[in-house]
Amino acid sequence: MEEINLAWMYPDILNLHGDRGNIMAFERIANIFDIKLNVHRINKLDEEIDFQNIDIMFFSPGELKHIIKIIESLKKYESQIKEFIENEKYIISIGTSGAIFAKNIKRYDNTVIQGLNILDMDCYERNTVIGDDIYFPITGGKEIIGSQIQMIDIKLNSSETLEEVKYGYGNDGTKKEGAKYKNLIFTNTLGPVFVKNPWWGEEILKEIASKKNINIKETEEEYEIEKSSLESTKRFIEGKIARRNT
Repeated sequence: MEEINLAWMYPDILNLHGDRGNIMAFERIANIFDIKLNVHRINKLDEEIDFQNIDIMFFSPGELKHIIKIIESLKKYESQIKEFIENEKYIISIGTSGAIFAKNIKRYDNTVIQGLNILDMDCYERNTVIGDDIYFPITGGKEIIGSQIQMIDIKLNSSETLEEVKYGYGNDGTKKEGAKYKNLIFTNTLGPVFVKNPWWGEEILKEIASKKNINIKETEEEYEIEKSSLESTKRFIEGKIARRNT
């Protein structure tokens, strides 16, 4: 069985919204494709990272005080992380963990912390937390739907936005959602996002398999439950929009 390696970054620290379900979603998709997904837990901040044997680095959301510690621990790997990205391997960052790759993080006490400065964006800690649904398209005509619990506002400078929202707060109340550079993907979407939207995980694993010359098993998986959930949530969002406009 062919293998893909996923590094689950600091799962006991970055566990704010229970998004560990995303790892289970990738395992499910890999099983459908008849690919072995090796999940390597990077548990400790001082644990060595074997970049040569990783295809995906996955960062779940966490509290900002922990994000800052993670940034400090990763600074010794700046060159390896940048090389990892330039080699078009995947880094997926959910929610507050996007701040790890930002330029600056400004806390509400006005202290400023420097991120890894890979994504040209600045993060601002909010005085209040907001939550809502979020809904946006991705390439290939597919749609992503989930929830959002926003603890930071993100201002993009030169970084490319991931997508524009059809509904939701996105980065800062504008239409912009997330950011990307090559295969570094940052999204605000919780859910867990890959549980609710397995077609997104499919695209990622298919691309990795192609680059590694891995033949994947053809599948007729229709994700009926997930598609039904998407359509139901879309109807709910349409109702919210209609009520706001009356």
